[in-house]
Amino acid sequence: MFSRLPRTTIPTISQSLPHLTRTTRAPALLRAPLSRSINTTLPRSAKYERFPSGYSSSPGSSGGGGGGPDVWQYFKRRLGGDRAVWVYGIGVGGGGLYYVTHLERVPETGRLRFMDVDEAQERELGHQTQLQTLSEYSRAVLPPNHPTTKRVRAVATRIIESSGLGRVKSGGEMGAVEGKVPAFGGGEDVGEILFGGGEGGKEVREGKETEWEVYVIDDKNTKNAFVLPGGKIFVFTGILPVSANDDGLATVMGHEIAHQVARHPAERMSSVKVLFALSFLLESLGLDVGITRLLLTFVLQLPNSRKNESEADFIGLRLMSKACFDPHESTKMWQRMSASEEGRGLPTDFLSTHPANEKRIKQLEKWMPDALSIRAASPCGNTSNYYSGFMDSINPVSPYSKGIW
Repeated sequence: MFSRLPRTTIPTISQSLPHLTRTTRAPALLRAPLSRSINTTLPRSAKYERFPSGYSSSPGSSGGGGGGPDVWQYFKRRLGGDRAVWVYGIGVGGGGLYYVTHLERVPETGRLRFMDVDEAQERELGHQTQLQTLSEYSRAVLPPNHPTTKRVRAVATRIIESSGLGRVKSGGEMGAVEGKVPAFGGGEDVGEILFGGGEGGKEVREGKETEWEVYVIDDKNTKNAFVLPGGKIFVFTGILPVSANDDGLATVMGHEIAHQVARHPAERMSSVKVLFALSFLLESLGLDVGITRLLLTFVLQLPNSRKNESEADFIGLRLMSKACFDPHESTKMWQRMSASEEGRGLPTDFLSTHPANEKRIKQLEKWMPDALSIRAASPCGNTSNYYSGFMDSINPVSPYSKGIW
């Protein structure tokens, strides 16, 4: 039988907390809604900083004004930490050593340059370009026995053989080019040509002298001529009216042959690797991709291209003078080129791969005394003065006449 527990009196809230009775009201601050937030720091305006504030330019030192992270710490974060810094350092050091050990001087001018492409790779790439060019202009290539082709080949023969650069194939030897034009994604890989490993280069090493081939493309709208590695000369008929005569054509062909003599195509192939490495390094350090490309283009690529063109002008002037062509015609040819462009050329060469025509003319005039001395010392003597007349007699239709095009 259960007994009832004694009744216990439980105090109410109002009894235990007399100060919070019903008649007691909370202060107005507690009842009023919050109208604003409470800030514990002073307001600041946004400010862009390329590097953290208080940076220092030397590793291991904290900058003044708060001891924030320095530039070294910033680059370390960009590269990916201490281990990445070591990897990049080894890579940069190895690349610099490779660059220095592959420097050489151009024999004709003494200019120092970077070169890591051998002649076999250079010639193989030239052969591939030759096949592609002939495929593109297959219907416009003049036959070897055409009067224009004969005249152009005669000028090339004088320049090449007088300087001991090899021999020019005759019209009878200029048959169909054997080989298949590589399709996209097929044929020999360009990377193998640039970095070695191509099979075509092994065959080129066996040759003891260059056998030059001359192709004339009937395209009056193209004022151009170029020489591919391995001695493949291409002349467009559009350049003949600007050349005007054999001496003017010798200026053009001497310039293009000089590119091959100085191995400028191989130099450009080598410089692509340097530009790629520098671009990768600058982008790794946080520089914008567009800014990197513009910087390398205007600081390295375009100036080197203009330097190669001026060097080809210098060497080409000497080549044509040694072949007993008149070097004075070189300046006249570039004057005609300027007139044919009708103001379409840039007034400055800063944005161009070629020097301005006015600059080229001044440089040729500066080199003229040396060219005249070479011509006077050449073994051809006065016989060359009658060479153009002789060619006119056997080829009555001049290839330089604008009317035949």
